[in-house]
Amino acid sequence: MKTKISILLSLFAFLVVLSTGCHRSNPDNKTTMNDLNIPDGFTFETTHEVPVTIKMPSTINFNDSYRSRFNIYTANPAEGGKLLLSGSFDNNNMFTGKIKVPVALSEIYVTTIVGDLTVQITTDTFKEDGVIINFGDDYGLNPPDTTEPGGKSIATEEAFTMHAPSTTRTGSNMVGNGDFETNDFGSIYFWSTPHPVDNRWYFTQYQGSMEWYDDGGDHVVRTPWTEPGNYYYGGVSQMIDANPGDVITLSADIKSVGSKNRLYSWIYLIPRTANGSILAYYNLTYYHPSSAWTTKTLVATMPSGTASCQVLVWTNDYTANAAVYVDNVVVTGPITDSDGDGVDDDLDDYPNDPSMAFNVYYPNENDWGTLAYEDLWPGEGDYDFNDLVLDYHFKSILNSSNQLVKYYMDYSTRAVGASLINGFGLMMGGDPTNIASVTGTQLTENYISLTSNGTENNQTNSVIFLFDNAFNTIGASGSQFINTKPDVAYVDPDTNQLVVTYSTPTSTDVTGTAPYNPFIVVDRDRGKEVHLAGEEPTDLADNALFGTWIDDSNPATGKWYQTANNLPWAIDLPVSFDYPVEQVEILNAYNHFREWAESGGSVYTDWYEDNTGYRVQENIYTPPASK
Repeated sequence: MKTKISILLSLFAFLVVLSTGCHRSNPDNKTTMNDLNIPDGFTFETTHEVPVTIKMPSTINFNDSYRSRFNIYTANPAEGGKLLLSGSFDNNNMFTGKIKVPVALSEIYVTTIVGDLTVQITTDTFKEDGVIINFGDDYGLNPPDTTEPGGKSIATEEAFTMHAPSTTRTGSNMVGNGDFETNDFGSIYFWSTPHPVDNRWYFTQYQGSMEWYDDGGDHVVRTPWTEPGNYYYGGVSQMIDANPGDVITLSADIKSVGSKNRLYSWIYLIPRTANGSILAYYNLTYYHPSSAWTTKTLVATMPSGTASCQVLVWTNDYTANAAVYVDNVVVTGPITDSDGDGVDDDLDDYPNDPSMAFNVYYPNENDWGTLAYEDLWPGEGDYDFNDLVLDYHFKSILNSSNQLVKYYMDYSTRAVGASLINGFGLMMGGDPTNIASVTGTQLTENYISLTSNGTENNQTNSVIFLFDNAFNTIGASGSQFINTKPDVAYVDPDTNQLVVTYSTPTSTDVTGTAPYNPFIVVDRDRGKEVHLAGEEPTDLADNALFGTWIDDSNPATGKWYQTANNLPWAIDLPVSFDYPVEQVEILNAYNHFREWAESGGSVYTDWYEDNTGYRVQENIYTPPASK
């Protein structure tokens, strides 16, 4: 009898919670979430992690003293692209890692000291190894040649579009008359002939000579317009001072006029010893130059024994009435690194602090993401995903070895569409004792037990609570439902900041990537956690709740926080999400949510955007215009 009474009391208590939380309603008999046919394995992700490998030219010696920097943007930053990730290269001239980006994003823009690339990241352009970007494809180590070459440039690869580097280095130009505005050129027989004077240009004379030319008021050098025998090979050369270990960057603007099919160009850095012996032939090829000016860039580390460096623009021209034009030769180096962390001051976000180097952002440098929850797990909610709506923005700080030093999470509780008192936390990989401090939390309800460093007690991973009562982070509206009903007073959300500092810098392979594993704790019941679909619970979750009511979690198969027909209790958006009004299912606010979900996320990957025909505006909560 006691057992039956206990069961009845438990059922009654849950029904009371259900009645005070969110209610399902379907007065018009529309298609509901339960009608959807969601494929197994789909976890309602609007973002994905893309493995990225960046390979740099072998001409650069990356080590603890020189790491340089790359940046990854959503698009060309000159055209509004937003920064996603920055980092450095290892001793193998590579970066290997992951970026989390919207599934709807089809390409990224990568900047390095050797050039920039637009890279396609749709799933059909990369395999399990992810996107592999090779900036060394056009680099070579052979001496200047006098025979017609073959091959193609990286610029012609379908998945990559090469651009001049936007990551520029400051410093004066190490070559004289780099813009060719002064008609001061000497002559040497061949490229290897000694130069009488440093910092002066010399035209080779072995097979004709380049010429100084007025190109519409801009002086350039070009291959001869009409060549004897319809071919020419040669170049323009200058000697500069250099030392072992100097990282030298050479750039030049190059174009073609006339038929380009048999026009070829190279830029060279040729380090020499004090007696003139050649140590290496660092070069970059540019075959069949475009008719538009294109900046080509070569970067190399000067080897042991270097006393000078020859700067050479070499050309082969096998076409009459056509020419290769060259302008604006710029040579810079060596780098300045005030804090000795291997990152140039020009590229270091913290040039005077060796413990920090790069700022990394999620969703990107400017935009915020949104986490939206249903809080009746393991029971059924109303799928308006507004029981807790939390906007977030992460700024993480990495050191020059790409390890996590600290992160800032700005967050704002935008809506609380239920009466339950819910908390919010993050679970990250890694030993919690490696966290030095946690600041910016709001804990008032006494159901979260913390260690001295601010992480939660009795956890294998690092678990951090931002707050234990969502109402305390947004304020009162005179109703249990805050910013979910148009007829209830609007509450202007506050912005708060969590700061997490590590004792020892940690690889993001260990911690994971933002927003990590975010979850809510329902109604001050510490064991009742609600995570994103597919995400594991913390050590303190009540395992007895899994598989009850409508939850269909199965740890053996990796299924977590989904129903038998694979519906979730939480979603994560890479934008500040315009959530539904109270008791309107999300698929009745967003016209393409159903197609996206039933396709397993393969169509309408941008269903949440404010595009024509995407929304039912009256079913989406809109703050007052003054707000």
